[in-house]
Amino acid sequence: MIIDCDTHFMPLDAFDHLPERFASLRPIIKLDENGAYADLDFPGAPPAVPGTTPLPAPGTGWQYRGMIDAEARIKDCADVGIDRACLLPQFSGWWSYLIEPELAKAIAHSWNVATLSLIKRYPAQVCGIALIALQDVGTAIEEMGWAKDNGFRGVALDKVFPVRDHPFSECLGGQYQLKPFFRAAENLDMPIFLHAVQHGHRASNAAIFQREGLDFFAPNEGQMSLVSLFTSGLLDQFPRLKFVYTEAGTEFIKPLVEQLDSTFGKAIVDYDNEDATPFFRGRGIDHTDEKLNRAKALQPLDIYLEKNRKPASHYFRNNFFFTIETEEPALPDAIDFLGADRFLFATDYPHDDPGGAMKFRDVKLLTANKRIADRDKDRLRHENARELLRLG
Repeated sequence: MIIDCDTHFMPLDAFDHLPERFASLRPIIKLDENGAYADLDFPGAPPAVPGTTPLPAPGTGWQYRGMIDAEARIKDCADVGIDRACLLPQFSGWWSYLIEPELAKAIAHSWNVATLSLIKRYPAQVCGIALIALQDVGTAIEEMGWAKDNGFRGVALDKVFPVRDHPFSECLGGQYQLKPFFRAAENLDMPIFLHAVQHGHRASNAAIFQREGLDFFAPNEGQMSLVSLFTSGLLDQFPRLKFVYTEAGTEFIKPLVEQLDSTFGKAIVDYDNEDATPFFRGRGIDHTDEKLNRAKALQPLDIYLEKNRKPASHYFRNNFFFTIETEEPALPDAIDFLGADRFLFATDYPHDDPGGAMKFRDVKLLTANKRIADRDKDRLRHENARELLRLG
């Protein structure tokens, strides 16, 4: 049994279920002469934010029939030995939290309705991960409840939170207006899939990074957003939340966790500021007598300091799951570090990007990996997904 926990699909009726008042604004899928998904028009798209670098539709993998044809998708899965696939949207060129809220809600629900028909038609071969518009928290909670009632196994969110004010993304943990949504996700036991959306809001868009050739050295927005989920205190408030961090590899996990753990409960020294005094960050420590003479601290002390009550490794081993890249040399090391129960098999089908380049070989590559124990391979192939997604 193999469950693929990150695949993308664009139902041809994905945007056919919007209310009539949005008929002139909805995205319109375009096919080429061979019937492949080739482009998309979106009259209701939000105005472009200067400085962003969005990727247009259709995105990589468009030439594969399985992008839009469920039967072709299921055949491709069967040919390589995959029994069940989690369906996420094909995000390129249209999805963003900057879409007008009512339109975004209608688009997300339309995509979910189209996916629900596939779930009903192929209940043993696919499972749905519902698209959620976070523009309005109340309706986002309603859509998640509808998805739960209709058999969806999780919800899909952007890894980051784009805003209109600048071409960079903000972290999910700092969006305090979303706390009711996260509370509802915990109560409903709905895993949250965090996936990159190609709207082009990136820290590496900053002119200073690209001018100096430092864009490769820019902060990774997705990783910062992931960390913010516990440094903000969110996972102490909602400790049963489960997040699936997709399509990012595993090499970053160990050094990131070790770096974060090494600072937990230790004095922070700012050697660049001769007037600064060492202090402890957050974590329930009383800071009432401390002065924060640090140039980078623009916020008041109680806001600036980290909020997590436990070291990073606790949250990585209890709240986070990671989809794997079977060809990645660091995968066995990550399994040894976090444990096999933190990882989920995924192909990123039908993409041709680095995360999906091995989509037709991933099953064989995992089987052939001699550094991963057979027992752990079973957990990666299906056991973790069955438990997390309540697949029985």
